[in-house]
Amino acid sequence: MTTPEKATDYLARVNWKSLIEWMTAEAILNRPTDPLQFCRDLLGEKIAEQAGAEFKPEQVTDWLRNCYTEATALVDEHGTIRGKQLEKAQLSLPEQIINLRRKVDGMQKLLDASAVISSLDPLEATENIIGESCRILDCDRATIFTLDKVTQELVLSIAEGAKNIRVPIGQGIAGTVAATGETINIVDAYSDPRFSSSADKASGYRTTTILCMPIRTMDSSVVGVLQAINKRTGPFGRIDEEVMEMLAMQAGIALQNANLFRHAESARDKFRSLLDIIRAMQGEMGVNSLIFTITQRTTKVVDADRCTLYLVDNVHRGLFAMQGEVNIKISMEQGVAGMVASSGQVLNIPDAYDNPHFNQTIDKKTGYRTRAILCMPIKADDQVIGVLQLINKISGGGVFTSDDEDVMNIFLAIAGPLLAESNLYSQIQGRSKGKGVEGTAGERDGGSRTGSDSVSSKRVMPGFAEEGEEED
Repeated sequence: MTTPEKATDYLARVNWKSLIEWMTAEAILNRPTDPLQFCRDLLGEKIAEQAGAEFKPEQVTDWLRNCYTEATALVDEHGTIRGKQLEKAQLSLPEQIINLRRKVDGMQKLLDASAVISSLDPLEATENIIGESCRILDCDRATIFTLDKVTQELVLSIAEGAKNIRVPIGQGIAGTVAATGETINIVDAYSDPRFSSSADKASGYRTTTILCMPIRTMDSSVVGVLQAINKRTGPFGRIDEEVMEMLAMQAGIALQNANLFRHAESARDKFRSLLDIIRAMQGEMGVNSLIFTITQRTTKVVDADRCTLYLVDNVHRGLFAMQGEVNIKISMEQGVAGMVASSGQVLNIPDAYDNPHFNQTIDKKTGYRTRAILCMPIKADDQVIGVLQLINKISGGGVFTSDDEDVMNIFLAIAGPLLAESNLYSQIQGRSKGKGVEGTAGERDGGSRTGSDSVSSKRVMPGFAEEGEEED
């Protein structure tokens, strides 16, 4: 019976001390975020180099010496050592079986989730995707950012404890993913310079691991970002990335379907509102009621905050508007409405303050903030008889679209002839005979007018109340 080899003899024979020193030196020089995976890949590289040959203890001393030589070559101009890139070590058969089981389990969860995720309600679809992401990836939190193409920002759709967050594309983890279209897997969030800890500081939550991936439509365009935070069993792995990729694919389809359904419902509601206005206009109503109907109900058709209708005084080159019991007169030579009345062309302005024709005075007086403006000519027999001005789009990124212009064109083609035949419009054109209200020049491109410098509030314009109609 042979005597068992002493532990000290064994360690000396296999050069174990040098082996540990070599692995320690490699870890210190490269500072891997995942030391276990790094050591595995490091040893896997050496095993591959042996190609089945017998282990030689003296080789370990060479490995230790060479690691310092390699480190010298990896030093940049600032004296910082950039870690080496190692190929992933091949998995053993038991590890492959474990990973396969995890994949099968993930696939089953995805199949179960597919039925839950599908929803035509955008909010419900988003909530379902987040819930299923947390369950399948076994993470603490998940977040969906949707892309606002108008502002080029990511909008936080849902996240526990956080609302109304916008992230510029290219900033932060999610913004970087949206800009590059690449997946980001972070083991330690606080060691990544792209991570902002402000939300953690505000909530007391501690973000550690992050897996962030773009959400794409069927044409591969990025429409959002799916982000998972703090996997309960450690860092997110390659299987998690594969599972999230399929989740993101389902999320893209679900969100696209939900948005299409929402847009279809919105278009239907707008069409119904437009039909209601047209029916009302075809009825027996005076011009006061007609103007009130147009200004109060067209805002719903295009999701605008405010609306003003001006009638053209071709004799004095002026524009008249009625707001309640207040009559407004402005010059056709001033402002956005004057520009449209003079040119007969539509003006769709994303930001009023960037337009030289916009007058900021009333905004400054009232505190109202005019942003987007859609100003359109009202025509009858190819002649401009008025101007319709819509202020501040409420939905869709806050900018009026070409679809809004098309809808209003259809509506104004009907409203124009009715307004042109009204007594009010005829009396405005006859104001050169000496009757009427003297108004001062000035414009309100958004908001309601106040102040004696721009409004004749006590002298109501004759003709604003037609015969048989009560003046509002």
